[in-house]
Amino acid sequence: MNFRSFIASNIMLPIGDIITGQPIKKQLTFLGKSQFWTRDEIDKYQNIMLRKLIQHAYKNVPYYTELFDKNNIKPDDIVTKDDLQKIPITTKEDLKRNKDKHLALNIRKKDILYRSSSGSTGEPFQFYKTKNSEALLKAAAIRAWYWMGYKLGDRYVKVSMNERSSLLKKIQDYFNNCLYLSSTQLTSEEFTEIENKILNYNPSFIRCYPVPLHYLSQLIKKHHRNYNGKNLIAINTTGSTLHNDIRQEIQDVFKVNIYDAYSCEGGAVFAECPTHSNYHPSEEYAISEFISDSFTLSDKDNPRRLITTDLHNYASPFIRYDTQDYIVLGENMTCKCGRHFQNISKIKGRDSDILITPSGKYLVVENFVAYFEWITEVDQIQVIQSEINEIQINMVVNENFNEETHLKLSEYWKTYIGSDVDVKLNIVDQIKLTPSGKRRTVIRNPEIRLNDR
Repeated sequence: MNFRSFIASNIMLPIGDIITGQPIKKQLTFLGKSQFWTRDEIDKYQNIMLRKLIQHAYKNVPYYTELFDKNNIKPDDIVTKDDLQKIPITTKEDLKRNKDKHLALNIRKKDILYRSSSGSTGEPFQFYKTKNSEALLKAAAIRAWYWMGYKLGDRYVKVSMNERSSLLKKIQDYFNNCLYLSSTQLTSEEFTEIENKILNYNPSFIRCYPVPLHYLSQLIKKHHRNYNGKNLIAINTTGSTLHNDIRQEIQDVFKVNIYDAYSCEGGAVFAECPTHSNYHPSEEYAISEFISDSFTLSDKDNPRRLITTDLHNYASPFIRYDTQDYIVLGENMTCKCGRHFQNISKIKGRDSDILITPSGKYLVVENFVAYFEWITEVDQIQVIQSEINEIQINMVVNENFNEETHLKLSEYWKTYIGSDVDVKLNIVDQIKLTPSGKRRTVIRNPEIRLNDR
């Protein structure tokens, strides 16, 4: 451990924990040991924590008191995580409708934090977390960075599409050796400046959403430059689905491996392990269930819908919460890294990234991306389904686009999608990112439900 890392781990982190009331140092120590538990030890821990959570939620959270009573469920009926199937799945809409009943009655205000989901699905909502649960989740994210070779105090760059406005965050950036860079839009001018700042800072790690990072890598490649940061060890991506072709393009430019991660409200941190064989969820934090539905049965990857139970957030508990995300399970064996966590081979994407036609045909991101990859006259696309029988394809085009191309595309997609859908192709000036820096290629109105058909 170098001097900077020692100071960050043993002085700055404990001081930060005292200031924020979040015991990250303590949780990191716990997670450093628990990552090597046997499968039996993981299951035993989850079952103990689940029983405590269920008793608390029934006694103190009106939403779950009513849910259990309505379905004739007693807290003592839930002994192990196999018993979770007795409890109905809770959706984001359920919690938004019952927001006044979702907060525990026995939680002190000084012990909780107000949080909001990013709203990338078009359905943002707010909830509360205990400081202890927030600390454990942050510690799980740091542990995932340890897996890619990071040590507290190592120099890193975070590229975001949001300004860094919080004074506390700026102070944390300074002591964490983090250079925070932001851009409100994807332009060659702004990202050339970002590239130069990254090179001058010469970080060991870069953290960024896949979309702006891909844009940066394309910019570097377009101008026939090579990334010459000598200290770069790895890149961390999160926030939106990282497709294999995009991963490879970025790795080719930066000459290091990407370690992808995924998380959502009420759920574990899913992170690639050191071998890149699998993503592993932080099972100490949450129980993850993987269920089939009408979409999973139609997809060749055989994905599963992720249902999560947050074992530590006693303020606004998430019990059998529908994340609206799909993942692909890995092989049911111990990973090459030696950890006994569940193996996930792919983060498939969100429910809202899937379209469905009146006849029951599913359309996913890959359907559109694979086709437009070879349409050189179109630079960007976004597909929006606002009604079950209406799909719009917005396109940013270049000087080679003409009426003949427009007609060809229109005929293809009307035939491919089907006559029961009104398909419209629109030429637009730009396709905006979400406030969190993501570009959503496919968007379905959340009122159009996949599993109601």
